[in-house]
Amino acid sequence: MGNAKNLKTPQSRPHSNPQTSKFKHNKVAGSNKSSGQKPPFKRPPHAHGKRAFVKSKEDLKKERALKFQQRQEARAQKQKELEEERAKAKQEKEEKVRQYKKKRLERTKALSKRTQRGQPLMKDRMQLLLKQIQEMKRNG
Repeated sequence: MGNAKNLKTPQSRPHSNPQTSKFKHNKVAGSNKSSGQKPPFKRPPHAHGKRAFVKSKEDLKKERALKFQQRQEARAQKQKELEEERAKAKQEKEEKVRQYKKKRLERTKALSKRTQRGQPLMKDRMQLLLKQIQEMKRNG
């Protein structure tokens, strides 16, 4: 009879009951999947008061239209700012070109002056050199 104690019956083994088994691969005979029953209803995570109020389609359409209009206004404003910046940059560039042309014209006139015999006038050339030196002194 000592041998009978060592042999355990399937009912006396621990975890032999399929309902209390730790392993998922052991299927329970009466599980929902095998019997065709639907699993119990689970509430969505947002149903706890955070998003309990569902907006109607009309409200969603109005909201989308409002957001679209805001985006359009933001784009228009950004476009207007870009146009203003471009116009300002263009105006500054034109002003610099005008100043350069004016300066170049003065220089050309001073250098092209000649005496009656065709010799260059040193007076005007010296004035130009003096202006260049003064500008270098201011900038440097």
